[in-house]
Amino acid sequence: MILTHHPLFIFAINFKFSYYDKLKKRFLQEVTLRNLSSRTRESYWWHIQDYWNFHQKDPEQTSIEDLRSYFLSMMTDGNHKPGSVKMGYFALKFLFTNVYHKDWAKEYLPTPKIAKTLPLVLSQCEVRNVFEVIDNFKHRTIMMFIYSTGTRVSECVNIKLTDIDSKRGQINIREGKGLKQRYVPISHNLLMMLRRYYKEYKPELYLFEGARGKSHLGVSAVREICQKARYKTPHIKKRYTPHTFRHCFATHLLEQGTNLLVIQRLMGHANLTNTLKYLHVQQLGIEQVINPLDNLNDVEVLCKIK
Repeated sequence: MILTHHPLFIFAINFKFSYYDKLKKRFLQEVTLRNLSSRTRESYWWHIQDYWNFHQKDPEQTSIEDLRSYFLSMMTDGNHKPGSVKMGYFALKFLFTNVYHKDWAKEYLPTPKIAKTLPLVLSQCEVRNVFEVIDNFKHRTIMMFIYSTGTRVSECVNIKLTDIDSKRGQINIREGKGLKQRYVPISHNLLMMLRRYYKEYKPELYLFEGARGKSHLGVSAVREICQKARYKTPHIKKRYTPHTFRHCFATHLLEQGTNLLVIQRLMGHANLTNTLKYLHVQQLGIEQVINPLDNLNDVEVLCKIK
């Protein structure tokens, strides 16, 4: 029987919460000094809590073997996706090197490799089919905005009215990944649609405001738009999400002959390697492929019997 009212038990609980608060304070100081995004902060802290709960003791007192057993569990328990395993690795590395100021024995704690998967892409016909089944004009505008600008969902919902420069025909994306800012062109059709949207919904600060109008629409609300659209498009077997339309933006531009470096800038990729993956999913018509033999000078002469 656990004596929950025993003074030693109460002391232990109070000590744990006191240490927890101190750790979180130290963690918040470090992420603030490095100006990490709110999404990175949340992910890192979630994994730190998960590590604490896994060993049921102060993380600072854990050993390399404790870290190895945690990573091994993450990779084999079936409850963590590959991306989550890698994020957990960097979260704990941040904790031990930047918060605890300890060395990170990378030879014993190798960075987990993640299988690289190709992005899911819809055809232009499928994209149009999805837009057709979204009856709510605001929801359809959001999805067409993502497809037309290649923005991430978090970037889309953070767009403010002042970020849209209709005279110069561009949109200023301030809340990009890694806090990077970039400009993307705005299509004529999207601009016309946004003007109709503005007259109908009258947003005040953010382009896509929440139900109460005090803040921007949530990321989960945008995901729900796609979930409902999937039920209405059973003929599309691909499990598309809002992020799929960002992939479609890049892939369809590439198929139209847009330069990879231009696509890299529009997508906000820091490394061209991230953009190159769209080479593997683009569709090239047979008529576009010119056989290298046919490009040789006077090749017809060589094809004749001498």
